[in-house]
Amino acid sequence: MKKRYGTREAIVVTSLAAGFFFGAPHAVDASERQNLDPLLDKHYQFDTKQELRYGHTGYTVRSLQFELHKLNFYYETIDGHYGASTQEAVKRFQELYELKIDGIAGEITLEKLNQVILQPKPAFYTVGDEGPAVKQLQTKLQRLRFYNGLIDGEFGTVTEDSVKTYQKKFKLEANGLATEETIDHIMKNKNVRGLTIKKATVVTAQPRSDSNLETSEATTETIEAPPVDASVISIAMNYIGVPYVWGGTSPNGFDCSGFLQFVYAQKGVNLSRTVSGIWGQGASVSAPSVGDIVFFQTYKPGPSHAGIYLGNNKFIHADSTDGISIGDMTINYWQSRYLGAKRL
Repeated sequence: MKKRYGTREAIVVTSLAAGFFFGAPHAVDASERQNLDPLLDKHYQFDTKQELRYGHTGYTVRSLQFELHKLNFYYETIDGHYGASTQEAVKRFQELYELKIDGIAGEITLEKLNQVILQPKPAFYTVGDEGPAVKQLQTKLQRLRFYNGLIDGEFGTVTEDSVKTYQKKFKLEANGLATEETIDHIMKNKNVRGLTIKKATVVTAQPRSDSNLETSEATTETIEAPPVDASVISIAMNYIGVPYVWGGTSPNGFDCSGFLQFVYAQKGVNLSRTVSGIWGQGASVSAPSVGDIVFFQTYKPGPSHAGIYLGNNKFIHADSTDGISIGDMTINYWQSRYLGAKRL
């Protein structure tokens, strides 16, 4: 029997219970939403006089992670450690609400978060709805390559069709309504659709018995690029600041291919020890998605440097001067040396 959505009752997003995290520290899987909110404190608000930033730990950081999870910004382990994943979640929140994007939960960011926490949340979004939550949904659907419309925060027919297409793809109820179940599925989806890649048609000359040449066309093969695994970013960001060491393959020091090999090994992917070897392993994509590997030609012809794409023309790599750091692909040095992107 299909669910009925005739009544759109607003539900208030409740907050983390006081005392919920007291006792021995333990890690909680953020996907277990039903186990995280005991509904004891419905009016939790952050103290805006404090400042939470990278490296901080404790109860308040866990509260921050929990609230960002409920707002679909954070889907990693709720552990009370303000690491790279928490920092990125804060940045996405700041970007959506047009705040200064610095990854620091300071006064202005916490004030906005307090406001959003208290706002009623509809049971689902549909045609005619608008606001930051719709914009957030459109942005994620675009990254997943299900949405090609404007990122304007207005739930129109294009957004509805995109939601319905996504629901059909993942065998959800295909009604075009952005229900909590659908939004949760979309936001936790770290993959993008595989890009279809056509190998070039090869024309070869075949000799015949009369010594004339007969041309024949090889069969065009269509392959599907594997889905991108953006979770490698969380791993890679943990090593920012590690120095560059020629031939380095450990957190004591990395070179560019050693860094990639080390990071991807933690995802169970075995990479070649050389950049050119890694280039040969991946499937080419027309444009990089978050988690793809981007390649450059630097000190010798062909691929000789690589990093992991972060989005917005940024990539993380082992820089010979700054060590593990974030590079900007729009500056002339990298732009002029860019060879392409590969997906593993």
